[in-house]
Amino acid sequence: MRKRILEGIAGFGLLAVLPACHTQEQAVTNDIYEVASQVQAASGEDSKITDPAGLPARSILIPQLQIDAQSVYNRMINYITPDEELAPKVVSQHLSVYIDYPAGGVSVNPQYGNNRAELAKLEEHLQPLLKSGNGAVTKIRITGYASPDGSTKENERLAGNRSIRFKTYLQKQYNLPDNGLVTVDWVGEDWNGLKELIAKSDKKYSGRVLAIFQLTDDPDNRRKQIKAMDNGTVYKDLEKTFFSRLRRMELVVETESQIAITDQILLIKQVYSQPEKASLTDFLRVASLYRPGTEQYREVYELAAYTYPSCAVVQLNAAAAALSQGDKESARYFFNQAGGDQRAFNNLGVLALMDGDRETATAYFRKFAAQNPRLSRENLKVIESE
Repeated sequence: MRKRILEGIAGFGLLAVLPACHTQEQAVTNDIYEVASQVQAASGEDSKITDPAGLPARSILIPQLQIDAQSVYNRMINYITPDEELAPKVVSQHLSVYIDYPAGGVSVNPQYGNNRAELAKLEEHLQPLLKSGNGAVTKIRITGYASPDGSTKENERLAGNRSIRFKTYLQKQYNLPDNGLVTVDWVGEDWNGLKELIAKSDKKYSGRVLAIFQLTDDPDNRRKQIKAMDNGTVYKDLEKTFFSRLRRMELVVETESQIAITDQILLIKQVYSQPEKASLTDFLRVASLYRPGTEQYREVYELAAYTYPSCAVVQLNAAAAALSQGDKESARYFFNQAGGDQRAFNNLGVLALMDGDRETATAYFRKFAAQNPRLSRENLKVIESE
């Protein structure tokens, strides 16, 4: 095979691959000129194309979607500007503390059992949050859990009293105000936690015990039936293996980001190195430094989406940024995260069009008309021109 360059067609060079056995004077086929016509259509010109013999070729208008589809899609995509009230960001961190108590005891004794190590672990995680200059602790929620040994009524009483005493310990140890910052709740017997531990274990009796969970919700009845299994050996093994992991305090510490960085370089470093400490406004400022459709623009929105999983706005913008790069699967993921938000209608239409589903795309663009009539009309025209 040898190659020939056809020049002067709508300002483009066209590479034609011709059989080597033919002479240079051989006429180029009509198919080649049809391709040239497509290139010409992309340039917006509508002049005639002639072959080397001077004969006019057909003038063909090809829909631009067939020539440079991604650039067309990018013009159809819209982005959402989040409201300022979405920032600052509230971050919730979960801490588990396993406190040992003597039988019937409710006070926190650092010297008892493994309490010293558990309280040291708590301090290691809690102290930085309380002293952080990047945000303020706005809420500490304590929930007490008990293992299902003994009576249900007694276990609920113990869980409640231990939670209240643990709150007192926390306030004294960390000099926390008694103004509602620390709240207390308790579950009592943690049967759900026991069920999860058994289901994940390789105990031979797991299936039989879980069947009892399905048969009855009454805690005392459950306990009675389990104690009757294998002459009490199953219940004793549960006590030994799992019960200590159910007696605990769960802490949820909420902090509110207070970062307000004006220096662009510092802001970019903050967003990329510590996104969990950046506010939504910080992400938007960094995103504004990049041109929509670029990889950097997409990276910032995706960081924001993973950092703010409950914020529909950044999920939708991450989806739009993924569409602009032709990444349909990532776009689908972020659309699903947004949970059917109506502001996604236009970009869902673009996604459907990229999938070749014109009917669904048309339906979405028409639904979007109430939000942005002009963009809706323009996108419908793209489909009609195909």
